[in-house]
Amino acid sequence: MSSMSSRNAGRWAAGRRLGLAGLTLATAVVLEFSAAGAPSVAAASSLDYQGPSLGSSVGVKPTTFVRESYASSRERPIRRRRPGAYYSDGGGRGPVYFANLGLGTFDPSSQPGRGFYFNSAVGSEINDAMDLGLSLQWYHRSTGGSQVISEFQDPAGNVGQRVVETSDVTTDLVPVMGFLRVRIPVSGSVQPYVGAGLGWEWLTVDGIDDQGFAFNDNYDGVGAQFFGGANIGVAPNASLYGEAIWNASTVSSEFYDSFYGGTVRDEIDMDGLGLHAGVRFRF
Repeated sequence: MSSMSSRNAGRWAAGRRLGLAGLTLATAVVLEFSAAGAPSVAAASSLDYQGPSLGSSVGVKPTTFVRESYASSRERPIRRRRPGAYYSDGGGRGPVYFANLGLGTFDPSSQPGRGFYFNSAVGSEINDAMDLGLSLQWYHRSTGGSQVISEFQDPAGNVGQRVVETSDVTTDLVPVMGFLRVRIPVSGSVQPYVGAGLGWEWLTVDGIDDQGFAFNDNYDGVGAQFFGGANIGVAPNASLYGEAIWNASTVSSEFYDSFYGGTVRDEIDMDGLGLHAGVRFRF
């Protein structure tokens, strides 16, 4: 009996060890099949990329297009203006052009009476402090009972003064000037400036003298101008301006005078001070 019990105990122990071995083997098989059924992760390839890219060669990392950002960066800084500062662009853009229109008065120092004065100008801001441009102006005066004063030189070379008394006379002076203007950097929206111009001036004097004879004389000559004023910014591309201008010119004409029996040279001094104001546009 005891021998049979020993044999049964041996069989039980052997069966237990065999069961544990079988369970271990089954677990290993299940794990192996689970690993074999899972999807494998392949290495990234340029052919797998579906978005837009630059560079299609194998082994070259695709460069994707990204939406351009307008935030501040070294390539595209955000430009901000101080409140009221309308003049400096700080570079980085094309040429800036301007146009001026103004009205005022002009008073020739050697002629009686002041008259209407119109000013226009166009040009370019060649840098942050300088303008180069062309101006067209018009002085007009129409009155009765005034004088026209000129200097003359007769055929013999004698110089004298001619004073024509009129019952009605109209005077028109048209200067055309190329000019350089220097803007003085200050702060805020006020920008003083000074400048000078050089060009040609045309004068027409048309009227009736005190004897009832009509006359029409045309003069022209070199002129120069010196001016100073200030722009007052009211918008990024618009400002108001006020300016004082000194015109320096002597225009002349030559004509045949029967009294002297030859050609007489007549000159009129049109030096004088003008004041005008208006608007300035930038574009």
